[in-house]
Amino acid sequence: MASSLPKHYETTLKNGLKVVVIPMRNGSGVISTDIFYRVGSRNEVMGKSGIAHMLEHLNFKSTKHLKAGEFDEIVKSFGGVDNASTGFDYTHYFIKSSAKNLDKSLWLFAELMENLKLDDKEFQTEREVVAEERRWRTDNNPTGYLYFRLFNNTFIYHPYHWTPIGFMQDILHWTIDDIRKFHKTYYQPKNAILVVAGDIDQNEVFALAKKHFEHIKNCCDIPKVHQVEPPQDGAKRIEINRDSEVEMIAIAFHIPNFQSSDQVALSAISELLSSGKSSWLYQTLVDEKKLVNQIYAYNIETIDPGIFLFLAVANPGIKAETIEKELWAQIEKLKKGQIQQEELAKIKINTKADFIFSLENSSNLAGIFGDYYAKGDIEPLLHYEENIDKLQIKDLQEAAKKYFTRKNSTTVILRKEIGNLPTSKE
Repeated sequence: MASSLPKHYETTLKNGLKVVVIPMRNGSGVISTDIFYRVGSRNEVMGKSGIAHMLEHLNFKSTKHLKAGEFDEIVKSFGGVDNASTGFDYTHYFIKSSAKNLDKSLWLFAELMENLKLDDKEFQTEREVVAEERRWRTDNNPTGYLYFRLFNNTFIYHPYHWTPIGFMQDILHWTIDDIRKFHKTYYQPKNAILVVAGDIDQNEVFALAKKHFEHIKNCCDIPKVHQVEPPQDGAKRIEINRDSEVEMIAIAFHIPNFQSSDQVALSAISELLSSGKSSWLYQTLVDEKKLVNQIYAYNIETIDPGIFLFLAVANPGIKAETIEKELWAQIEKLKKGQIQQEELAKIKINTKADFIFSLENSSNLAGIFGDYYAKGDIEPLLHYEENIDKLQIKDLQEAAKKYFTRKNSTTVILRKEIGNLPTSKE
């Protein structure tokens, strides 16, 4: 079958920087200029967690030719929008603007790659911002805390043991030398992918990329991530106590990496279970039994083997164990193949419609291509639609049987600690 993906062009500069262009030629004059560095929390080591995310923050501080905050000011001055994010596998920066600002956008990104100052005073101030983000999103947020602890317990050896925000004690103890060394190692041209999508000609992008980036030198080898999570040798169950008015539960199952042929079936299971009000989990746990007010089920597609996770926030007075029983009942239904042909047909239509719709927007397009390039293989993207078309009920059933086993599960329950009864005073 024909793919809906637009044609893309790529070249590699002499210093190893990969340049990918996806011309849309839609007359909008809008482009998204993105740079992906192949570095995320998977490249960190225990005791230095969260550095990739910290560096994302520091990238908008001073450089040889820019004052702190000037990057944002320049982008705003030409009507552009910029932002960044750090994940398990890569760090992503983008500028969305009119095509005529491509030259300026590339200059800004080259300046960050080559001339970032990493000033200690700016670092100390920004460290406080990141520590506050950790408090707000994780420590003082029961759902965020549950999510963090799920990874801590599902992965013992691999760096997916922590999420990109890192551990608080690491945030408080990095030094500027740690950050400088990390930047020098991972922010090299050979470890980056420049992606430009939108109303632009590929030859113009290649020429400007060469002008701004080709003189930047690489410095050193990039360490390989050698950690492989050992197979889980039994069900894991953890209870954590947190000040929360309601109970919460998360269950994770180890699954293969993003290149696995099972990923399409796992994504379809995610759609079937928790996408929209007609999904299995919503219908049963929210509508019918009124057990939860939030429920998610999704597969995380990572460079190294990742997880499929269930996460539920209970309604007041509902026990996590009651939800757990229902989740396993839904898993058993999957394993028995109790999926209607109409349900599978609907998943295929919706998934493809969402995919095609996402290709109409330059930011989404750059993000989709960049995601696969940063993870090191775009083949799964190129065959995405045909693989959805081939899906059969038995594929979903087999994936559920293979991965959703008790032995392969990590269950984390979060609830308020029941304090000790007061003792009488002597």
